[in-house]
Amino acid sequence: MNLYLIDATYELFRSFYGYPKRLTEDGREVGAVRGLMEHIVRVKNNEENTYIAAAFDADVISFRNDLYSGYKTGEGMDPDILSQFELAQKSIELLGITLWKMYKYEADDAIATAVEKFKDQVEKIVIGSPDKDLAQCVEGDKVVMWSTRKKEYTNEKGVREKFGIQPKQIPDYLALAGDSSDGIPGIKGVGPKTASILVSKYGDIISIQKNSNEWVEEVRSGEKIRNALEEGMEEILLFKELATLRLDVPITSSINDLVPKEVNQIELNEFCSDLGFENFKY
Repeated sequence: MNLYLIDATYELFRSFYGYPKRLTEDGREVGAVRGLMEHIVRVKNNEENTYIAAAFDADVISFRNDLYSGYKTGEGMDPDILSQFELAQKSIELLGITLWKMYKYEADDAIATAVEKFKDQVEKIVIGSPDKDLAQCVEGDKVVMWSTRKKEYTNEKGVREKFGIQPKQIPDYLALAGDSSDGIPGIKGVGPKTASILVSKYGDIISIQKNSNEWVEEVRSGEKIRNALEEGMEEILLFKELATLRLDVPITSSINDLVPKEVNQIELNEFCSDLGFENFKY
């Protein structure tokens, strides 16, 4: 019995950029919604997925924006995808999937919380996203990530092979190397390779700073990095906090609530007809 957790925001964006554009009769762009719905049907049709839930960023602003002004916002986002947010959420629910709509938190936080809450109640949890933030949730072969685009799983061994560190060290890694997709700048001069070397050897940011005499001569731009750690430790620890997924999202669902519900065919058919999806199969 597997639990499949859908990063619905990611899937909507993936569909927006990967699927053909599609307009309704009144000129609304809905191609991404169609792609998301097709993905959900594939997940539902996989007999291994006894339980399914989806998390969605109902608001592009979260508590992290209050902590750091440079954190990602909806600025520059294509209005054609923003206009599909509400339709996307409605489509998920019409397909019988439990949906966690995130306002204060992010979809990734909901997924991380769900992993912590349900991992002892199922045989396996599959996180439907390749987002490196979510790699911190991976545990052995029990909790894995699935990339829809690459059609491949990433287990704990895969995280170590890709990043050179343990899954739980991902926040330290991102605080140092930065994450442009989330607006986390990291430390200037520290790339993925250097961050991987330092985190794998010393474990966390505090220990890296305390043991700087051991690596300052060995690491490229070592002196600049050490100075950045000493002078900007408070901000760097803030970056780690931004990259750390929350485990306290108020998810009230029980594991049995995550069994896909029977579809209301009349409501779903009306929804599909309105969007021009008459040939949609579910």
